[in-house]
Amino acid sequence: MMPISKIDPSKNQLFFRGMNATELSRSSNFEESLYLLVNGQLPSHEELRTISRRMIELRNLYHEDMDSLFDLAGRMNRIRKENCLTMFDTLLAFVSLAPLVVAYDLGLNQFKKSQSPDKRLGHAANFLWMTRGIISKEEDLRDFQSSLILHMDDPDNPSLSALEKNVNEGKSISDILLAALTIHIGALHHGAGAEAMRMFEEVREKTDVKTYLEQRLESGEKIYGLGHRIYTGVDPRAIVLRKMLERRVTNTKHQWLLHIADSIAKEGRLLLAEYKEIDAFPNVDLYNAAVYFTLGFPPELNTSLFAVSRSAGWMAHVLECYKHQQVKK
Repeated sequence: MMPISKIDPSKNQLFFRGMNATELSRSSNFEESLYLLVNGQLPSHEELRTISRRMIELRNLYHEDMDSLFDLAGRMNRIRKENCLTMFDTLLAFVSLAPLVVAYDLGLNQFKKSQSPDKRLGHAANFLWMTRGIISKEEDLRDFQSSLILHMDDPDNPSLSALEKNVNEGKSISDILLAALTIHIGALHHGAGAEAMRMFEEVREKTDVKTYLEQRLESGEKIYGLGHRIYTGVDPRAIVLRKMLERRVTNTKHQWLLHIADSIAKEGRLLLAEYKEIDAFPNVDLYNAAVYFTLGFPPELNTSLFAVSRSAGWMAHVLECYKHQQVKK
């Protein structure tokens, strides 16, 4: 079976089970892509119906006092035991419940009531319904699903290393997920998107992009959204998200987002070459929070949305680790 995810530096592309991730984000939905990561191939029509229905069923395990993704992860041992779930269904429950927890938490933070889950809606559409209270336009749903798919997995990332370490040490499913989440929230990991969005807002107030970025570098701060440890050019996910952002903001009040993002990409690359002698191209973090912002989500939600997406990759990696352990025995 092909690796869950792999970056080919020669092609500067990300692959999920041998399939180009950017192409997958345009042609598949969340459930199909999740099935691919877990099983190594895209589902048949009946297999897609089965996993989609099971994910909707597992939403029934939600309780109102699940107040964060950390709380949800900490409950998974008990949820598994009380409902006699297999390891597969336990992990699928975490994937299915994560967006509900984030949606309800967003409602509380914005002092409004979130909508109850709709059993007629799939994973992504239901989240948009719960947070917006309306059935989303097809374009919004397509863009949201694409964004989630692009973030599902990334080889050799810090949260994955923490997850695999805990699996190999024989830790419980709650401990495994908590370890991944703890690393995940860091600003240099998937908190970078929210930090990039904060830069956009600060630049908008100061107007001079180059001076602003110079001041960041001279004070020891990072320019978020530039550079990647493996890609030799622009992160392919950033290319997709930039085009998406351009389409979403052109001739709207949010057009400033694209102008500032592109300015940071250009000036930041020049300054990083001058100050640190590195060639830093845009990565996924430069555009993802901005795209989510156009969908109505505040920048601080970016890390949680990244976790909603990355839970699919975590599920696939945990199951694969357990499978390898069984083979060794």
